[in-house]
Amino acid sequence: MKGKKIKDSAMENALGKFLEQEQYLVMGFEKDKGDVYHRIFKDNLDNYSLMNPVFATNGALYLRRLFAKGAQIVIVLRPCEVRAYIELVKLTQIERRNIVAVSIDCFGTISSKDKNGDVPSGPDEIKSFFGDPEKGRFACKNCRERRGVVGDAGIRIDESGNFWTFPYTEKGETLLSLMEGDPEEAPQQMLIGENQQVQAFQVDMETFSKDFSKCIMCMNCRDMCPVCYCVDCVFNGDEYLPKGDALFNKIFRTGSTGMPRGKELFHLIRMFHVSQTCVGCGACEEACPQGIPLTKYFKGISERLQGMFSYMSGRSFDESIPYLTFVEDELKDADD
Repeated sequence: MKGKKIKDSAMENALGKFLEQEQYLVMGFEKDKGDVYHRIFKDNLDNYSLMNPVFATNGALYLRRLFAKGAQIVIVLRPCEVRAYIELVKLTQIERRNIVAVSIDCFGTISSKDKNGDVPSGPDEIKSFFGDPEKGRFACKNCRERRGVVGDAGIRIDESGNFWTFPYTEKGETLLSLMEGDPEEAPQQMLIGENQQVQAFQVDMETFSKDFSKCIMCMNCRDMCPVCYCVDCVFNGDEYLPKGDALFNKIFRTGSTGMPRGKELFHLIRMFHVSQTCVGCGACEEACPQGIPLTKYFKGISERLQGMFSYMSGRSFDESIPYLTFVEDELKDADD
């Protein structure tokens, strides 16, 4: 496949050309005083960082319900973030024509809760940092797609440590045209390949109840999930989570109840709601103050269900979400 080798600051120069135009923004990472954060850049790319090995939030969260007229945004994010963006496009939560999405090879991330000291930002430093198999979040160790092969364009790293940019759509071709040099044949082998070590999900209700017994119903997991997008959530009303008079009336009718009430129901309904769009990024677990292993459940359930439909969330703009389509006898050959 042909692409362009990124030399020196070629990527920043290309993104800078977008910013020179009115109403253009770039969303990526900023390194500041040893930390790396999401940032939306306007006019210049001060302290821009191409990679970020620390996970705090999924960047697609900031793009939800984006229908800004005239605004044009280039996003350069991890594959899980671009995949979430693609799912939101399919769910009509984002207008695709306003965005150029670029995914970049990801070595994995550590939790922002576990960060200790300065964050490495260069590929060699990050690769060395994750050389220890014990490092990295559960979500990253079991990520199905850490390669920059989704979106409009991708940034891949070859085995010699060179960065390459590949276009996947016409928008990607436009980005490539802004970079210096001519396209050339890239190496077939890249540093990051397809992950074959994804763990099969197995659990029983006793373990489920034990894990979720710590839930305090803060709903941070819902609020930080990039694909849990409903404006009017059923759990904002009294039907599922009654309060005040509604709560006491229900207790008088049904008997004593543990508090907070309905937490297992909340998580089961949320698992169903995002089961076909979950990208397994682990933002839910990152936001949980109780340390519940949410990724194991949400990613595990979604992997099994998506596997039944031979579907991967965020893999392609053209691949329809299974529950949005009807195919007769589509489950006749399902293994699960």
